[in-house]
Amino acid sequence: PAVDRIEGVPPAIAIDQTNPVRSSRSTVGTMTEINDHLKLLFARASRLYCRQCARPVRRDTPGAIVDELLRRGQPLDRPRLLITFPIRVPANFTADEVRAHLQAQGYTRTHGPAERGANHQQVLHVVRDRLRLDAAQSQRLRESVEEALRLGGGRVDVWLDPGSDPAADSTDPADAAAEAPPWARFSSELHCAHCDIRYNEPTPSTFSFNSPLGACERCRGFGRVIGIDHALVIPDPRKSLRDGAIKPWQSPSFKECQADMEKYAPAAGIDLDRPWEALDADARRWVLGGDAGWTGKWKTQWYGLDRFFEWLESRAYKMHIRVLLSRYRSYTTCPDCRGTRLKPDALLWHLDLDERRPGYTVHDLMLVPAQRLRTLFDGLQQALADGGAPAAGDDGGRSGGEAAATQMLAAEIASRLRFLCEVGLGYLTLDRQSRTLSGGEVQRINLTTALGTSLVNTLFVLDEPSIGLHPRDMQRVIGVMERLRDAGNSLVVVEHDPQIMLAADRILDMGPGPGDRGGQIVFNGTPAQLQQADTATGIYLGGRRRIESPGGQPVAAGTPRIVLEGVREHNLKDLSVEFPLRRLVTVTGVSGSGKSTLIQDVLYPALRKLLRKPGPTAGEHARCLGADWIEDVELVDQSPIGKTTRSNPASVVGAFDPIRRLFALAPLALERRYSAGTFSFNTGDGRCPTCGGNGFEHVEMQF
Repeated sequence: PAVDRIEGVPPAIAIDQTNPVRSSRSTVGTMTEINDHLKLLFARASRLYCRQCARPVRRDTPGAIVDELLRRGQPLDRPRLLITFPIRVPANFTADEVRAHLQAQGYTRTHGPAERGANHQQVLHVVRDRLRLDAAQSQRLRESVEEALRLGGGRVDVWLDPGSDPAADSTDPADAAAEAPPWARFSSELHCAHCDIRYNEPTPSTFSFNSPLGACERCRGFGRVIGIDHALVIPDPRKSLRDGAIKPWQSPSFKECQADMEKYAPAAGIDLDRPWEALDADARRWVLGGDAGWTGKWKTQWYGLDRFFEWLESRAYKMHIRVLLSRYRSYTTCPDCRGTRLKPDALLWHLDLDERRPGYTVHDLMLVPAQRLRTLFDGLQQALADGGAPAAGDDGGRSGGEAAATQMLAAEIASRLRFLCEVGLGYLTLDRQSRTLSGGEVQRINLTTALGTSLVNTLFVLDEPSIGLHPRDMQRVIGVMERLRDAGNSLVVVEHDPQIMLAADRILDMGPGPGDRGGQIVFNGTPAQLQQADTATGIYLGGRRRIESPGGQPVAAGTPRIVLEGVREHNLKDLSVEFPLRRLVTVTGVSGSGKSTLIQDVLYPALRKLLRKPGPTAGEHARCLGADWIEDVELVDQSPIGKTTRSNPASVVGAFDPIRRLFALAPLALERRYSAGTFSFNTGDGRCPTCGGNGFEHVEMQF
């Protein structure tokens, strides 16, 4: 900057209002780094449940197996048990050949005939020992279990002995038919002994949608896939099929498809003159999916709307086909992961946080508001302090180091959640996309991240952190800033809110007016002194002058309106609302009450869609009425209007276009054959080749 001297500046962090995030992968959880700690916690302390039988899957140790058998045998009178281990029959061997090989090693008996395993491979249950279940024989039982685990590849099955004769051989088919399933099954690996399904060891990447190890293979961790949106294909459900409800078939290129549908519809019992919204589910299914016995020959039976688009996809190498498809595409929830972004196995791991429900998957936690999540993790911290929950795959006990590491992770997550709640963002979920947040919300999230990193001797520069906050929540932000200050940091805040101004240690008032009339420091002192000062800010802050708000205009009964019905996006609860037109309508409420969701996520996209204009997908709602009263709709938000560093107000409003044309008409310009583009710093030969029209250069400072 053009200054004479700068002294005493510590390392600085600027936290402004702009939302720089454009990636769909970025969420509140990734921005606050809570996701990084969550995936570590799940890899360390979650429990696995089988995808098929939903039983807990854990590593069984010999000691734990013996204790479990003694516990289960208490109601019985010293039952006789068979301890067996499974042996898979290789594809190039028969079961008898494997039995002969086992007999040569001293294992002469198998229990029951060979059964089919999960992969249709034959499995023999080889008897390791037969004994009475008695505490006096616990040492022998433990040795048998250990040997069976070693020989069975980590698996052991325990059967109630059907007979007491030691010489009895249960391989007889007649006996096998009467046999019951194993009394108990155990595994020393991450393996469901009941379903014969093995699971991979959990790693932090298993629970991350930003890692190829954890991300859903279909949507690549985005949670959405792009496909044909039937709402765009049939934009007006009030039309009938004969009147052109299916929009792409009304063009001359595809009139043939409309004729085919009208040809086959009568035989299928489809009423072509009934509005699309009045057709039953079977009729719609026929229009979209075609005849059930369709053979692939277009002219023999009805192929359906979906197969029409499949045919177009096969010809997407043509430009005009790609343009056509783009008109009817939109993002929909991924059908494989259903929006969780993760592979199915990642959702088999559960973390016990609440006695009222069995466990939370990592995606379940992503959908819980931060305020509620904070309560859950406060409870987990207390549980860990009282004794702890077992780590993944454990038999119940953990080393002191494991418990301490898990407790530290839970404490770090709880701390960051507390910071989120303190800045008034307790309503956000960790799965909320960062690009959908307002500038004020992003700024406050950055504040919590700064608190979580425990920085000291740092200069924080904040640009209006009160943006978007209700006055009720202002003290929370003030508390966070005071905590940063008390930790040994300095804060310079650009602010207009009286609450934050009065909480400052020192105030610099710039003025005395805007534009050319500004540029001076008109006051430098405490808030109390500013209230007495004779500056524009001091006069209003001291209450010596106030601004009276004008009264609103009454809304007559016949005023045109936009009507939204059944809005259920985010935290909006089946809301119906009317917006009178030709009026200034204000939507207000506390932070997080659903204002931006209602206007930006539902009303604006719904109107764009009804006006047949491209736009984002509208949030969940029943219907939007009144769009025929308006010609167009524009969204004016806080995002920057310029897309490049060369953008300026004159170019945005289009003033430079006639200026450039005027210069191109100058005599010297005509003589040199200059065009209007010659006077543009965006393109062409007229702009400076060194800086590319920016007016400045980036110089790498290699200190």
